[in-house]
Amino acid sequence: MVWIINGLIYGFFMALYTLVNQEYKINGYLLGIWRGFGISLVFTPFLYLLPVPTNAYYWLLLVAQGWMMGFYDSHLFFASANYGAGPTSRVMALTALVTTVLWWVITPSEFLQLFEDGTVFLTLILVLFGFTISYWYMIKDQVSKAVLDYMIPVIFAFSGMSIITKGIAVHGNNVWVSVVYYLVVVTFISGCYNTYFYIRREKPGFVNFFKNVFAWNVVKAGVYIISFSAALITAKTLALRVAPNPGYVVALVLTSPIFVFWINKYHKVPDDVSVKAGFSMIFCLVLLLLLASGDYGVID
Repeated sequence: MVWIINGLIYGFFMALYTLVNQEYKINGYLLGIWRGFGISLVFTPFLYLLPVPTNAYYWLLLVAQGWMMGFYDSHLFFASANYGAGPTSRVMALTALVTTVLWWVITPSEFLQLFEDGTVFLTLILVLFGFTISYWYMIKDQVSKAVLDYMIPVIFAFSGMSIITKGIAVHGNNVWVSVVYYLVVVTFISGCYNTYFYIRREKPGFVNFFKNVFAWNVVKAGVYIISFSAALITAKTLALRVAPNPGYVVALVLTSPIFVFWINKYHKVPDDVSVKAGFSMIFCLVLLLLLASGDYGVID
């Protein structure tokens, strides 16, 4: 049950994370720079309290995750700015299914054990499908072909990140190593990714680069991004460490639009979300959690 709690915490902080650029509307690469280098700088001192991992595969996972995080962050920020948060969130509904299937592909022996119990397996498929459809209808904004074409790589990047995060969490010597090295190494690499592409595409020049990065509105947004990201990364790593399938954690994080809806309602910000579809999604999510945490043989 701990992974369920951390998955919901992950979804809550993802909602806060998403709301930052709804308010500030800043270049996605700039936010990625702050998220990457800011978190890495804050948590670097903790490295001196932990053993250095010697597993080369573990370091490969950290590097791959950092690159994918940089890609995912910048593309998601730009998609929200160019197409709107609604259509962007709606397309991301496919992530839970994609992640679940990809995990089954790379864990065939556990999948075959799950597949042997046809009743449980088909029930799980129906619940995941119901969750995805409910999410799709909860976000009312129309999805154009342009949004879909732009977001397909982002969907696979997020799915890949979830799977790699589980690998990082499992291969770490202990939970502290998994969390701290993620917060330091992965975020640093994502910061390098966003710095490279910001300079390459925006061509700000040396002086304007620092002027833009440290503009007051960017600094304020960056501080929020660092705080919320550190919390969601920690919750995500803890959840994926023990969850049977990273796709189930992705389903939990997709509750973030519900948190966004209630936060926007509190601040009297219009948010065109179907409440009925939201409750339907929660119902399917409860069924998924009962299946995954109960004694039904869902090990993958």
